[in-house]
Amino acid sequence: MPLEGPPVKRLEVSIFTDQFQFSGELEVTGQPLRFINDTRRQSLSLHNAQLQPLTPGVPLNGFSVDSVVVRRHQIIALYFHSDEVRSSIRTLRRTELLVAYTPVCVCRARFHMADEANINDFLEDTRASLMPITEAKIFPLTEFPAPFPMEPDLLLIGKDHLQCYHKT
Repeated sequence: MPLEGPPVKRLEVSIFTDQFQFSGELEVTGQPLRFINDTRRQSLSLHNAQLQPLTPGVPLNGFSVDSVVVRRHQIIALYFHSDEVRSSIRTLRRTELLVAYTPVCVCRARFHMADEANINDFLEDTRASLMPITEAKIFPLTEFPAPFPMEPDLLLIGKDHLQCYHKT
């Protein structure tokens, strides 16, 4: 009898890179946050995807594709549409209310960090590429082409896309 791994699931998401807003079904195996942040994984598969350019006035219109591969290190923000999925994501206990600046938006949110972390360099000790933030308020730097929650209870943010941050 062949060995079987955990089942593959498709989870509704919205994703931002610096050029596009994506929406579709993210293919994951096992626990979503662990799957997404697996250091061996360089890309994520998005099915039944819609792509919208973020730059106003570009000649490229939004379009749909059956499947698209998104490079993980390009992801600025990822939002799970399902309450159940968001509530399954574990976060560290200690939080700091910070304002963070990314290429597409400013986020005021609770950033989760280790108890002993220093606010000035906590990102250096964060291994995850996409880290959960909670109680977020999103302030777009350009008009988002598709609906997106402006006050998500949980959002994954690409730590390498945080241009700067400060306490509120």
